Amino acid sequence: MQLSYEEKFGPLPQYRRPPVVETAIAIEFAPLPGWSILNYGTMWEEFRRDYPLYEIHPFVTPTVLNAPVVLNFADPPVRCFFTNKEGSQLVQSRSGGFVRNWRARPGNEEYPRYAKIRPSFEHDLEIFQAYLSRNGFPPLEVWKCEVTYINHLFQGREWTDAASLSSVFPTIGSTAKEGLLGSPTTVRYAAGYELPDSDGGLQIEMVPGLSLDGRPLIQLSITALGVPKSSAIGDIMQWMDKGRYAVVKSFSEFTSDDVQSKVWERL
Repeated sequence: MQLSYEEKFGPLPQYRRPPVVETAIAIEFAPLPGWSILNYGTMWEEFRRDYPLYEIHPFVTPTVLNAPVVLNFADPPVRCFFTNKEGSQLVQSRSGGFVRNWRARPGNEEYPRYAKIRPSFEHDLEIFQAYLSRNGFPPLEVWKCEVTYINHLFQGREWTDAASLSSVFPTIGSTAKEGLLGSPTTVRYAAGYELPDSDGGLQIEMVPGLSLDGRPLIQLSITALGVPKSSAIGDIMQWMDKGRYAVVKSFSEFTSDDVQSKVWERL
């Protein structure tokens, strides 16, 4: 019998003040025959009560050198966001993808916790599946599940300068140097890992940036990706639970005990 992540690696840590500013729970699936840009409008009617606002954004696909450019005017590369009035809760729909996001907004910065986000994703996915069924689309063939947490670590709160980042991220080691090279002014980091039991992979990315009010920050993104046992909602949610565990556990392993206790108030 295969042990659960909790049995192997212990319970997840909890923080009173976690630095998370955005979460995404997503699936990617096989192209839907007949899907077109018109479906975003009719699909919005299914979500409009909870998500009365919409946004349209470009979807940038990876560019392959010398590959022919093929434009499908019936299904252009766009992402449609259906959002609540505050803009903090949203559904993203695009060709081959469905995403449920929470994002921090002024006056609504507190992370609502996975226990609340999970049923929202499941409920909205059921609405999407019902819409597809009523409109003659085939059942979803899910290719990939994804859980992403984005964290903002501010200069003056978690860190002071680039050379001090090793005290926040022990994994990357010290970047302080003497001589001509000196200490860096910025640090970027990216790494990929395999999840246990062939459950998928984990990606960690750390990049410098600025907040909307101009404060220097480090954006730490952690993403778990994998394939569910089947395209049934139960199997999708089972993988999402594993992905969320992997993201939160790796966050605690990647960051220092000191900043966890002093800044994020680990319980």
